[in-house]
Amino acid sequence: MRHDALLMTPPSPYDGDTSPRYAQGGGVPMSRPVILVRDWRSTEAALLAARADGTSPILITAEGAASVWGAGYLGALQERAEAEFPDIAFELIVDCGDAPGHALACLRAGVKRISMSDANDKIADIARQMGARLVRRPT
Repeated sequence: MRHDALLMTPPSPYDGDTSPRYAQGGGVPMSRPVILVRDWRSTEAALLAARADGTSPILITAEGAASVWGAGYLGALQERAEAEFPDIAFELIVDCGDAPGHALACLRAGVKRISMSDANDKIADIARQMGARLVRRPT
């Protein structure tokens, strides 16, 4: 799905500070670094760099990562990052592709930010009820 038309679309419940609308100049410019993470080593490196630079990064997984690595691993990755870097205000966005089952599993595993290839109102509502959010993948 291309996000070219986002600048003309009305506000969406999926918008937030990680929305492509904001990253592309449709709102407040995104000033937080967006970093692709693949495993604990890349997550740790990103958070160490954020600590040194005094930044609050947005960490994103590869597209469809939930189906490859599994919800348990990704939930544990977030939990470990929060435990070892309590001084860094970061967000981890786990990409669930087009699989609502993986999105729900990630929410149950404690992941706080998920993204999906297509908007899904039911998953967004469940995420809100669990204190999490369905967000658009930063570009």
